[in-house]
Amino acid sequence: MTSAASTPGQRWLIGLLMGLVTLTPMGIDIYLPSLPAMAAGFGEPVSALQASITLFIFAVGLGQMLIGPLADRYGRRPVALGGAMAYLAGSALGAAASTLEVFYVARVIQGLGACSASLVAFAAVRDKFSPAVGARVYSYLNGALCSVPALAPMLGGALAVHAGWRSTFVFMVLFAFALMVLLARRFEETRAAPTSPRGPLYSLPRYLPIIASGRFLYFALFGMAGMAMILVFVSAAPVVLVQQLGYSELGFSAWFGGNAAINIAAFFLAPAFIARFGRHTMVRVGMVALLLASAMHAAAWWWMPLSAWVFMLPVAVLTVGFSLALGSGLSLALEPFADRAGTAAAVYGLFQMSGSAVVATVLLDSGMAPQAAMALIGLLIVAPLLLLSPGMARRLKG
Repeated sequence: MTSAASTPGQRWLIGLLMGLVTLTPMGIDIYLPSLPAMAAGFGEPVSALQASITLFIFAVGLGQMLIGPLADRYGRRPVALGGAMAYLAGSALGAAASTLEVFYVARVIQGLGACSASLVAFAAVRDKFSPAVGARVYSYLNGALCSVPALAPMLGGALAVHAGWRSTFVFMVLFAFALMVLLARRFEETRAAPTSPRGPLYSLPRYLPIIASGRFLYFALFGMAGMAMILVFVSAAPVVLVQQLGYSELGFSAWFGGNAAINIAAFFLAPAFIARFGRHTMVRVGMVALLLASAMHAAAWWWMPLSAWVFMLPVAVLTVGFSLALGSGLSLALEPFADRAGTAAAVYGLFQMSGSAVVATVLLDSGMAPQAAMALIGLLIVAPLLLLSPGMARRLKG
């Protein structure tokens, strides 16, 4: 196989998988501009609405452990359809919610639906594509995943201005419905044969071979570290750019959207670099870029007055490096687990989503400056991984 989408069927499959992975960032970003209006509508502080983002992210992360074995036992197709249905139901409940408690429930349901969709998307790549081609497909999926943060806030803001914040959840209902119809008509089962058909669905032995794998943990920790640095940036960017530097919402959108555009470009360039240089080389390139970004953040925090360029330039380096490496790291982590790809994808998702959220939350809640937090993640997690890289290279060749 010479390309990631060499037949119409494969192009359809990749398109559907890209649709599945967009549910998670859409559920986070589309209603961000509406948080103050939502807080006023519910009669709650904005911080109470921000908690709905955390609930969603943790549902996505922890749900991986519940849904991964289902995808291995019963197949990818029913889990994908069920995820789209859950996302639709959660979005509808969110649109109709009259109390904050109901809205929280809606967000958890949405998160579980998004989790199901994302897990199936990444497991299906492992099912249908060779490792080398799969790394390129993962990069396309991650490109779609990271395109949404550039577009969803603008779409959500426009919808909220013209039709109120509930219209953002109505849009998610319609998107999930369209995706569900396409899945029902076009998405065929990707699992070649039942995996682990006997025994309890949830048991420690299912996870032990994965979490005991040094190779898996190595690449999962890299994914967690990169995502934690990005979460610190996303959480801190409004405070730094708007409150501290005085940019308007339009100015903030320009900086945020510019970084997202760099992210998208790097993700879609990644397959060509993977084909030329190999997966592990690209992971090492990503680690070097993350460490360079960490050093730039530390230097800026200590010695330079804060400005948009001082804050955003290291983020651009981080974005490019992580975008080029993420697909390769994911592919290398999942490759040894053909018999339990769904479960392995679930554990990886737990690291990348819940693990990174915990790291970012702990650092930011400590009062640490965001530049210092990103630098510390690079120092404590990425630097040791890079030092271990030669040994991992020998292991992959052996």
